[in-house]
Amino acid sequence: MRRRQGLLLGLGLLAVALVWWVVEVAFLPSEARGNAATYGQFVLAAVGLAVSVVGLWKAVLPPSTGLDELSDRFATVMRAQSVTAALERGLMQPSPLPLRWSGVAKGITGSVAAATASRGAEAWFQPLPGLGPITSADLRSGNREKLHRVYGALPSGRLILVGPAGSGKSSAAVLLQLDALQYRESAAGDHDRWRIPVPVILTLHGWDPETTSVMDWLVSRLTLIPLLRGRGGARHARALLERHITVILDGLDEIPEHLRPIALQVLSDQATFRVILLSRTDEMADAARQHLLVGAVAVRLEPLTPAATLRYLLGPLASPAPSEWKSLAETMKDDRSSPVASVLSSPLWVSLLHDIYPPLGKLDATVDELLDTDRFTDSRTITQHLLDQAIAAAYTSRPWEKPSPYTPATVRRTLGVIAGRLHRDRTRDFTWWGTAAWSPMSGRLASLIPTVLFTIPAVLTAGTLIAVLADDLFWVISGALAGIGVAAKFLAPAAKYPLTLGGSFQSRNLRRGVQLGLSLGLGFGVVAGSQGGFAGGFASGYVGGLGVCVPVGLVGGVTVGLLDHLAQQGRNDVNPPTPVNLWRAELATVPLLLVTFASAGALVFGLLGGVVGGVQSGLEEAVIGAFVGAAIAIAVWTALSKTMRSACGQLYLTVRYRTPFRFLRFLEDARSRHILRTVGPLYQFRHATLQDHLAAETTPTASPDHPKSLTE
Repeated sequence: MRRRQGLLLGLGLLAVALVWWVVEVAFLPSEARGNAATYGQFVLAAVGLAVSVVGLWKAVLPPSTGLDELSDRFATVMRAQSVTAALERGLMQPSPLPLRWSGVAKGITGSVAAATASRGAEAWFQPLPGLGPITSADLRSGNREKLHRVYGALPSGRLILVGPAGSGKSSAAVLLQLDALQYRESAAGDHDRWRIPVPVILTLHGWDPETTSVMDWLVSRLTLIPLLRGRGGARHARALLERHITVILDGLDEIPEHLRPIALQVLSDQATFRVILLSRTDEMADAARQHLLVGAVAVRLEPLTPAATLRYLLGPLASPAPSEWKSLAETMKDDRSSPVASVLSSPLWVSLLHDIYPPLGKLDATVDELLDTDRFTDSRTITQHLLDQAIAAAYTSRPWEKPSPYTPATVRRTLGVIAGRLHRDRTRDFTWWGTAAWSPMSGRLASLIPTVLFTIPAVLTAGTLIAVLADDLFWVISGALAGIGVAAKFLAPAAKYPLTLGGSFQSRNLRRGVQLGLSLGLGFGVVAGSQGGFAGGFASGYVGGLGVCVPVGLVGGVTVGLLDHLAQQGRNDVNPPTPVNLWRAELATVPLLLVTFASAGALVFGLLGGVVGGVQSGLEEAVIGAFVGAAIAIAVWTALSKTMRSACGQLYLTVRYRTPFRFLRFLEDARSRHILRTVGPLYQFRHATLQDHLAAETTPTASPDHPKSLTE
């Protein structure tokens, strides 16, 4: 639509110029009409050349990607994210804990028989290629492999996965996502592969089902992925949701209690895609009393058996196992009612033991300390101890490892600030640029500082240089008004994401932006050049005016097209889209903006100065024009940059809470130590229970008008 509007606008300007030229020629003296005819031929030749260039551009560049091919690219992105998530959760090495589940219907779903009944062509979803229909008997119990088969063959496409806190629901979702992606990759051909949807894991934090439809909310979350940004991103996301995506929604129990049954009702009414819903058992049962997820089948994760726990714990250790681990194993076998045996039936606490205690862990302690019934009288004292020790172990370095640059006090304080803020915002997700909203007045201070220190001085500098060149205050006022218009049109839509650029000039969105700029520039060049020709005479004015204004218009058009692409956050290929990669991609736009705008300024002012005052004047004004372009580039970058605003927000946190100023460096250090994990550009605590534990200890003061989610 935008592309068509731009082309129509350019053609409209050309038509106006042509009509105006015909009228002007009709009233010329007879002796001047011959020159006018020659000039008209020149104009037509210029227009023909421009049209040929645009046509050649469209012929050389590849066509836009189809929806099926886009789903393959989306699957590649999800594959990279799921592998990263599995590594950060320790699901690769050692081998993951066994996944066992049993069917559950009472109080959570409707009739299992009705949900699994074969409806033939009337079923919401046909079984995935290679899978047969399932029956009620298939839902009694199963393992990891059978869970994928149940998901892929459900006629309703709706599956609920429940379990108590720490039962491994999120890990099970990651494993299911990996299995589904591998199954898709192993499809016999393109047709079968495109019939298998791509699973994407999203957290429900930040969704208000009372005010936002599930489709609109999902589109807003999917467009966080660089592949689906830009003008066409929302349209592509909606199209993928129709038949190419399975949505795995984690954290129903994390949204406000009164919204949970509403969320189930909205999903029942609006979800036209396959959906897997994760929640704690009691919270799901409470919500289901008011409204069920219609057509869904529910399975419950089962506790670990002592045998499975011991295989996982003792498997990576040298044989025979150290004596302290043997003591733990014997207690679990002989006294299954002991506090430690009760705790170690949960995958969360089992996985933490290897992180904390030698020979795999880093603390100077032995695992058999958990058997001290005087210190650990119940399960809660053990879990609180493990959470505290998990942080200590993560930041304890062995002699051959690089020590942490942060003191234990700084780590606890900073993690507490993060957890407390996320608790206030009722979310599990945050971004490095979202920290700007953690300063007072919802980040307004963080937005004001770079504007006052950089953007406004850069605009004033550019205006002063233009005034020196034009020797007329009118041009300064016109430039300021134009700058306000550009800011309103191009800069405002870029408020959500870091400033990144597409991987190549073959990007569809960039091509559309530049074509829009070329159309506008060509129209401006023809109109302004024609007026210069009539004012200066046929011999020199026409050719000279058009010869200058067309290049000036084209340069300005290409620059505007590039700015449009930047501001609209066009599709880019930041791969993988990690927080650090997005930060580096934003910094990489600085030299590009400087070179682009400085070159455009030098060319525009150099051409104008050369025509008016000769070669020497053109060179002098080209230098000044380069400085004008550089000043505009600085203004554009500081107006768009999330790095500037996050730095101001981090300065506030440093002053207020004594957190590290280089906040992204701290976050990456915590991620490398498996305290945090990343999901695309988002950060999360590796264990939600750890976030809750830290939030209970420290809740920082936050402004009352904070956003619901730092990812919005």
